Amino acid sequence: MNGQFLSSIKKIAEDVAAREGCILYDLEFVGGGGHRTLRVFIDKDVEGGASIDDCANVSRGLNLLLDVEDVVPGGQYHLEVSTPGLERVLKEPRHFEKALGQKVAVKSFAPLVQFNAEFPELGKAKQIQGKLLAFDGAGLKLEYQNREVFVPFESVTKANVVYEFTEPSKPSGPGAKKEALRKGKTKN
Repeated sequence: MNGQFLSSIKKIAEDVAAREGCILYDLEFVGGGGHRTLRVFIDKDVEGGASIDDCANVSRGLNLLLDVEDVVPGGQYHLEVSTPGLERVLKEPRHFEKALGQKVAVKSFAPLVQFNAEFPELGKAKQIQGKLLAFDGAGLKLEYQNREVFVPFESVTKANVVYEFTEPSKPSGPGAKKEALRKGKTKN
């Protein structure tokens, strides 16, 4: 696949996303024949990220420009615009920067003990989940079993955020019991 047309699409998508107050997170072009799909992922640097309306607006603007510019070779394709989601894929340094302090899953092509000889408990494991402590040009540092595990960038085959569901906090204080009774949530 020609990287030239992907660069052109990326530039157009960045411009359209910026006009809508968003940033281009990633894009991918998958499939073949009549089943090709251009996936564009957008985000915002605000709590909650991009909305459904943002996706719709970017989709409309991008669809018009891609048709006018005629940068997608090979005929028919489907355009999908969405957010990267809660368990977003991490590819670029800015993705890892935004994920600092979060739980991430990382897959390596080589056993992790190869890069962490002081941690033989890793055995033949090629994947790990832990809190992302740091990253630099050399690789990632994750907290795993209260220890630091290093994974070099060149060995990473896949990385993504791991969403951790947390229960809402229970009310406390003078009115908490009345509120719990009202909702039918009491302990006997």
